[in-house]
Amino acid sequence: MGRKHQNKQSDKENKFNLQKRKELANLVQKLLNLTTVFYGAGNVTKIWDHHKEIVPLIKEIISYEYSKKHQAGTRKSNIEKYVNWLKENGAEFEGVEIAEFEGFDYGLKATKDFCEDSLLLTIPQKVMMTEKDAQKSELSEFIKQDPLMQNMPNVTLALFLLLEKSKSDSFWKPYIDTLPQKYSTILYFDVEEFAELKPSPTFESSLKLYTNIARQYAYFWHKINKTDIPALKSLQDIFTFENYR
Repeated sequence: MGRKHQNKQSDKENKFNLQKRKELANLVQKLLNLTTVFYGAGNVTKIWDHHKEIVPLIKEIISYEYSKKHQAGTRKSNIEKYVNWLKENGAEFEGVEIAEFEGFDYGLKATKDFCEDSLLLTIPQKVMMTEKDAQKSELSEFIKQDPLMQNMPNVTLALFLLLEKSKSDSFWKPYIDTLPQKYSTILYFDVEEFAELKPSPTFESSLKLYTNIARQYAYFWHKINKTDIPALKSLQDIFTFENYR
């Protein structure tokens, strides 16, 4: 009896998850349709009205998605591990440290006086996450197939970062664990905050940037969930709007 009850419960959960996935797919398709509508320069009012349709849709998508937390420990303790990782892999620096600055988050702080033109630090290429690393990874097959990945190195790096974030034994884990969970860029602005940009010449470009990132997310969501490439399947649980932006 107990096993039958567990099986029925499991079937219900699977059906619920499949239904939820189907609803999410419909929302993402709607977002893709919305974000592929282009307006020429000067149509700020139309772009703004369009943006006010996109934002509620993205909020609904986020409510469907579950973002797993991969960061372990506090950011401060992770930074200490990151510094040790840098040194273990050939980085050289003395008289500087990563420190928290009130109102400005983390930055590089000098702990001694330096003469003009002094060498502050040496960072080997090995610890620099680059497009070349992505091309050598499991994403290589997808990069060769997808024109967006081939022509936009920043997008290639974003997906590579998420792929490595999904691995508990990633070489890049000490670096990834130091990254902020949230940023203060316009990609995190709500409608009211965007409205405050209206007098600014950056208003239109900010709206277009937000739309562009939303379109990229919707495009890659479909690729990741419908393309039969092992590396993309590894991204299915971690590729969310929150993580991509």
